[in-house]
Amino acid sequence: MTATTTVTASSTCELQLPRRALHSINDAAGLDLVCREGSVWITLDEDQKDYVIEAGETFTTKEHRRAVVYALETSRVAIERTRYSKKSTIETFNKFQPMPLMNAAR
Repeated sequence: MTATTTVTASSTCELQLPRRALHSINDAAGLDLVCREGSVWITLDEDQKDYVIEAGETFTTKEHRRAVVYALETSRVAIERTRYSKKSTIETFNKFQPMPLMNAAR
């Protein structure tokens, strides 16, 4: 039997998966799948690659695809919204030099 999860903007979900359990995530884009215990195999629809993460590792994708999580052993997985840091964006913009508007179009 396969369980399905949809994570909303403010929610976090923690899964307890017995060995050989399947779990489906309708849209994995922008989610962190954090393996807290055990190890899981992850595949995305229409993706040729498969991913295995173990305790302490995180899987993230920007692809709007269904993800299937398979427990290779008894596992605990947290599903969280990805937290993007503004720090790197601000550092990037601080590298740009101001330019008079008239010179910008040339």
